[in-house]
Amino acid sequence: MNLTAADRLALAHRLDVMRRQVLDEILETGQQALAQSSLNASQEVHTRADQADAEMEDDIRLAGIEVDRHRLQDIEQARQRLADGRYGVCATCGDDIPRERLLAQPTAIRCAACQASFESRAR
Repeated sequence: MNLTAADRLALAHRLDVMRRQVLDEILETGQQALAQSSLNASQEVHTRADQADAEMEDDIRLAGIEVDRHRLQDIEQARQRLADGRYGVCATCGDDIPRERLLAQPTAIRCAACQASFESRAR
């Protein structure tokens, strides 16, 4: 493996920081949704357009929460791989993921070549 003990420690810290940021974003979005829901409940809907706007805002918030949930899941899985000693091994080819890629994208599960291939097949 091409990661030093210092690299692993730095990556673990970075994953912890990323986790805290995502949790904060989820909490903030949830608080905004509750505040908006309370505001909407206290106001009368005047037109269908008003209702459509409120529903669209709710959909956008929910989509944001879903993106954050996936990010949190990726972070948790990376933390688990780090704890298990499986961190930095490509899930597709089994080769080491280059240190530079992991430093740039700590949640990476594939080397760049395998990730590019995966993304091209997903299209």
